[in-house]
Formats: sequence, structure tokens, C-alpha cells
Amino acid sequence: MKYPKDYNTEYASKLIAWFRDAPLFICEEQEVYNKKNDRVETVITKVAAPCPSIVRFADSLKVGIERVFVWREAVPDFHSAYEQAMHFQEEWLMNAAGLGFYNSSMSIMALKANHGWSEKNDKQGLDDELKQVLVQFVKTKGENIEKGNSSNTGDFCSSDDAKISN
Repeated sequence: MKYPKDYNTEYASKLIAWFRDAPLFICEEQEVYNKKNDRVETVITKVAAPCPSIVRFADSLKVGIERVFVWREAVPDFHSAYEQAMHFQEEWLMNAAGLGFYNSSMSIMALKANHGWSEKNDKQGLDDELKQVLVQFVKTKGENIEKGNSSNTGDFCSSDDAKISN
């Protein structure tokens, strides 16, 4: 197969590694003075690492992003690597937000814009008839409970499939 002149067969594996091995955080060292001990100590802080992106990958190869898109269209192996890299980026965004290194709202927006995420309507996939469930919190196991009594709190939870009255 004829590849574009500027394409190297190593680029597909480099692309996957770029996204797969991207760190979630970077450790920064800082020297601080501790008044209690009267000495300078090293403090290590974890800060968010840059999100792995196609722009940064292209920059690492010293090419423009448009070249990466040309390779994606012209080279089947690179196209497959690109798809796999996008799955690694999706996982990276979820992990970075879940661990608190990135704002979850920004990560959700990126996942929606770049990875096909969407919010599903709560009623999708449910049966035509919604089942009502009454959950009662009780003080001790087996004790009778009065409905509407706000003092009914405790350690045990029971459910009753009876229709909930308005």
C-alpha cells in the first residue's frame, strides 16, 4: 500500500501509546519553610496533567493536525489506531474527572462533543406502567410504623409494593 510521503509506519503505535499512557496528574515539588521544625521541607503536590489530544500528538511529531487527519483517511492501520486512541481519551476524561483532577462539567461536555455521549430521558426503556415502591425507615426490626410520622427513622429499611396514597 502506498502511504503519504510524510507518514511513518511507527505513527500508529505512537498514537495509541500517546493516549493510553497519558498521565492523569503530574507531581510538582515545592520547597516550603516549616515554622514548627524550623527547616525547609519538600512538599509534593499532584496537579492535573494536560488532556491527551490529537493536537498535542501532532505537535509531538512536529506536524500540523491536518496531516494527522490525512493519515487517518489514507492509512487503514492509522485509522484503526485513531479509533482506539479516542477510546483511551474517553476513558482518560472519565478517570480524570472521577478522581477530581478535572472539572466534571467540562469533562462531560468534552465526552458529549467528542465521544457521542448524551443524556438519556429517564423514561426511556421503562415499561408502560410505572411501579410504585413505598420505602419505610423503621427504628427496630419488626416494629409497627405510623405513616406520616417524621420520627420514623432508624437502621432498617423495608419496601411495600402496595399503592402509595396521595
